[in-house]
Amino acid sequence: MHRLIFPALAATLMLTSCETTGDPSQGGLFGWSSNKADQRSAALNQHLQDVNADTAYQKGRSAALEQKKAQKQSELNAVQ
Repeated sequence: MHRLIFPALAATLMLTSCETTGDPSQGGLFGWSSNKADQRSAALNQHLQDVNADTAYQKGRSAALEQKKAQKQSELNAVQ
């Protein structure tokens, strides 16, 4: 009887001491948390929105600079 108690107790302690993760590819069967996965997904979506907003801003800046470059080139051509 004592032979079965120790492995069962050890397995229970190992399972309760494991940290859960929101990444299903790393969490395994027992280490995966749906709540943490939802939080991770929300954080990734927010980061994607931030990157898309920055990309749009940078494209706008690029277009403005291209327009300014064309204007300066036109002024330069008019002077020559």
